[in-house]
Amino acid sequence: MIRKLAPFFLPLAFAVAQTEELEPLEAHGPPAPSAKEELSVFDRSRLTKSPSLHLDQILLENPAFGTYRRSGSGIAHPTTQGVSLRGTGTSATSRSIILLDGIPLNDPFGGWVRWNRFSIGELESVRFGHASTFASSAGAILVKRRRPDKKPIREFKLTGGDVHGFSADGFAAPAAKKNGWESTGSFRVEDFAGHPVVRVSQRGSIDEDAWSRMRAARTSVSRQLSFGRFTANLAGFDERRGNGTPLAGNEGDGFDWSLSLEDDGSRTSLFGQERNFASVFQSRVSEAIVLDQFSVPGSSLGFIHAGSRETGEHEVGFAFVALRREGETNEDFAGYKLRRVAGGRQTQLGLSLNNAWSPAAGWNLVAHLRGDWFRDDQGMRKKWRLSNDAVLEDESFVAHEDIEAGGSLQLSKELIPQLAAWTAVRSHVRQPTLNELYRPYRVGSFSVAANENLSTERITGLEVGLDWRASEHGSISLTLFQDNLRDSVANVVPDPIIYPDDAQRINLDQARSKGLELSLEYLLANNLQLALNGLLMETEIRRCPENPRIVGNRFAQAPEHRVSATLIWSPDPWEFRLDARRESNRYDDARNSHNRLLDDAFTLDLSLVRNLSGNARLRLTVNNLTDEEIQTGLSSDDIISTGAPRNLLLGLEWRF
Repeated sequence: MIRKLAPFFLPLAFAVAQTEELEPLEAHGPPAPSAKEELSVFDRSRLTKSPSLHLDQILLENPAFGTYRRSGSGIAHPTTQGVSLRGTGTSATSRSIILLDGIPLNDPFGGWVRWNRFSIGELESVRFGHASTFASSAGAILVKRRRPDKKPIREFKLTGGDVHGFSADGFAAPAAKKNGWESTGSFRVEDFAGHPVVRVSQRGSIDEDAWSRMRAARTSVSRQLSFGRFTANLAGFDERRGNGTPLAGNEGDGFDWSLSLEDDGSRTSLFGQERNFASVFQSRVSEAIVLDQFSVPGSSLGFIHAGSRETGEHEVGFAFVALRREGETNEDFAGYKLRRVAGGRQTQLGLSLNNAWSPAAGWNLVAHLRGDWFRDDQGMRKKWRLSNDAVLEDESFVAHEDIEAGGSLQLSKELIPQLAAWTAVRSHVRQPTLNELYRPYRVGSFSVAANENLSTERITGLEVGLDWRASEHGSISLTLFQDNLRDSVANVVPDPIIYPDDAQRINLDQARSKGLELSLEYLLANNLQLALNGLLMETEIRRCPENPRIVGNRFAQAPEHRVSATLIWSPDPWEFRLDARRESNRYDDARNSHNRLLDDAFTLDLSLVRNLSGNARLRLTVNNLTDEEIQTGLSSDDIISTGAPRNLLLGLEWRF
């Protein structure tokens, strides 16, 4: 697939451009308070300053962000890479939708995200938002790509390390044009060497390093026409992974496309996804394959039409979306010589209206109202013996439809020029994925039964906050929040417990996440900057008739707090950066089993940057400086999975 895209990128990647200096790495004071439509903003400067190479690791600077497990996207199984802002996920499925220039990126079958496919050089910003044009119960992560500038852009980055292996990233864009065609191109190639993923004292002869190989590319072309700007986007990726034993691994590839027409007041887009995924699970005891999920094809096709207009003191807008997803899993149970296929189709139609209004000086009001129609159909599950084709299970599920309404209301007030207060109430829904509805799975002794009768998930939340620009050098942001979850999907062992490792996907009647989020930025001197971010969070299962014993428990894989601190000292031409992150313990299951409690995690990363010239810089990074054991999983048979040990990275960034 990447070879098919190569003709789009080669002319851009090797074009000769004018020499242009890199933006200096300077410490800047924090922005002034503003209306709180977004939880966090990672602008171009913040993205490029980070020593991390994968987008998920950069976003961890904000404690509200977290994937289901602590493992980074370089070695984590893709199905554990769902994201839920502020701990609102009761399982590994993503509760937040990821939009690239307004187009969904979540996998059509399972909702997961491949964070390591992004080239950081192609990104303009990443924002955490309350609302989205598409249904998602925990908001949206809005990723925006760079566009051509007044001058040509040619950027290239090489990185190598003992754990990271080797990667090359590039981004190119000719100078912007008022008339004629514009284009951009980016690529990412990574050979992630990997690391052991089992605790040292528990490793056996079967254990080896987990690793990954990623190739990704993206291109866009656009032209200003008499009736609007036309843009076409193409992207593809191909990936292979080893999961820590000789036979265990997964692989996937995908292709994204979109066509858009945009003018001053509206945007219309048609887009699609094609995905395939495969995964092999190996027993550490028998050294044999126990499950071969050899093909998981998925696809989506969607349409967006959105517009906005200023009417007096109001800015009103609307969006209509249509989205269809299809997918299935094909898998063999190696020990039993059985084959299963399961999958279905989903449709979503959504209409949203919004209104931004300043009723008086210093006041801002933003209202969103949306309605969604969901349909699940063509659901099926079939299992048969490979030896004689004897059918053991053959089910076709009745179509299910649902209509849901939701929205949000946000009010902010500038109390004084340096201080703003705000509050927001919201209620959003999520359609369960095809994976949750139709695919049961078993790995070793642990199994989870699918549930084709899962209901639509809803999160209703309230938050209040203060943004204080204490001086021209510093600012503080404080947010109190509470999210009430209804029908949140979780993997639960029914009561009475007959087989403790046999769970089922169910809707939790009631659950709750509440807490406090704090952010502080301070410019200590002209070249010395400090940033502190913290999240205190209490999660609780409030009602579960299927197993009352778990009422009062914390969510699986949800810590009680996360704290991050960044100190940057930048005496020209150097930059020294220290990143510290600490997270409290997590339970690895919804039962909060005491023998499955993961320890606290602490990491300290040190980075040194040397500007070699106006258009090149060298970066040296030591990750996990104190070589802490980062526990990422604890199985029912007491095997502890671990994250990356101390490792070195050396990178060269060049603009030409």
